[in-house]
Amino acid sequence: MNEWRGMTEWQRFCDRLPTDIETGIWDKWPDAGVCVAIDHKLKVIDIDTDDHALMGAVLSVIPFSDVIKRGAKGFSAFYRGSSSVVSQSFSVGNDRVVDLLCHGRQTVVPRTIHPTTLMPYVWNGSGTLENTAIDQLPELPDDVAHRLEQALASFGYMPPEAYQAGEGDTIWRGLNDTALRNLDRWVPALGLPGTRRSGRGWRAIAAWRGVENANLSFNPKGIEDFGASEKHTPINVVMLAQACDLYTATKWLAEQVGFGPSLPMADDGFDVAAFAKRTTSC
Repeated sequence: MNEWRGMTEWQRFCDRLPTDIETGIWDKWPDAGVCVAIDHKLKVIDIDTDDHALMGAVLSVIPFSDVIKRGAKGFSAFYRGSSSVVSQSFSVGNDRVVDLLCHGRQTVVPRTIHPTTLMPYVWNGSGTLENTAIDQLPELPDDVAHRLEQALASFGYMPPEAYQAGEGDTIWRGLNDTALRNLDRWVPALGLPGTRRSGRGWRAIAAWRGVENANLSFNPKGIEDFGASEKHTPINVVMLAQACDLYTATKWLAEQVGFGPSLPMADDGFDVAAFAKRTTSC
């Protein structure tokens, strides 16, 4: 059958090109959408609003790029940058209005069909990623996140709360607890639809269930999907939201929250089964 399916563990393509076998399989999925898995050099600034004043403020602090694409609103501009430029989300009030997308993230490209408008994404500049090499893209300054924070301050942007270290009798419980105490540092970066602030936490749509209601609640006391009557640990949510394995989810979450302890990973004899047992009991 030539039916396409959602890809799991797509983050591996942030560090390597697909093989001929993989691209051969994808060629048999003509109706599938296309995204770019972002490596260490490519950077994307995604403006998710049509507010002209807000867009003007953002554009005033970033270089001009002629490689841009548009979906339902706003646009995404493509750049290159150093490893010092990392992913960050920027919210004004309850709305996430700008995303700085870097290594480990992805962005949909034309002519993928937008799920809301049912119209294809389009290139709006004179360039595309098909005819422009990454080295030819304009370069983002290393302090671009700070510049965006300053540009959005007058619209009500509030920086993430000060880092709070978590507790736990194992590294994994420590990571989950740290993530719950620092929701602003990773929940918006999941890229879940409908993400918005709610009291001391966030609400979002559990996209992996194919629903449209924002029943997923992130709170310092825990994470609950009210629509499915399920509770999750932060690591579990990352696995579901990004369709990735335990190793990838743990590494991503630790990087997002700035978790200090060294995590045992796959190349260090990482015991996935034991890890799963620990995380489900967190």
